[in-house]
Amino acid sequence: MDISRSKSRFIGNMTKLFKNQKALTMVEVIIATLLISLIFLAVSSLHVASQKFYITSSQKVMIGYEVQYAIQHIYKNAMMGIGDINSPAIPDPGGGDTLTIRINENNPLTAANYNTNVKIYRYRKNGNALEFDIDGADPESLIPKVAVTDVNFTQAGNTLTGSITATYGTQSLTFYFACYPRLASFN
Repeated sequence: MDISRSKSRFIGNMTKLFKNQKALTMVEVIIATLLISLIFLAVSSLHVASQKFYITSSQKVMIGYEVQYAIQHIYKNAMMGIGDINSPAIPDPGGGDTLTIRINENNPLTAANYNTNVKIYRYRKNGNALEFDIDGADPESLIPKVAVTDVNFTQAGNTLTGSITATYGTQSLTFYFACYPRLASFN
């Protein structure tokens, strides 16, 4: 009898203990799982979108850095170019993908040394590269990390304008520039 009494007492205590406890139903578990899944999907899609944005932005920045360097290189040398009516600093590129600049490296520049020590700087598109050379030496690529898809140099009067289109990854950007070579004048 002692065993059956302690057994019934134990069951009675357990019943009292769990009497006010409510269990989760299967429907509640499924709904909670669905809500957690929706939250996870929203967060993961936000993460994927931010990754795509980061990759796109970093590709555009890479193009910007590389093409900016090339444009500054062209601009600096075009500004050092010197010419007159008979021998212009920049012979008309005619809207092509090759640019030639005559640079006189004498300092100071005078009427006596105007036509001495003149070097020819050349920029040209070759395949997917924008190459630069001095007096026909081995060309070097100005934009090694991105593919150059289009280059255009034009001249109107003493103004050199141009555009460079480059591609990196899935992004493609076009940059425009203008510069004014100096004109020689001697008193």
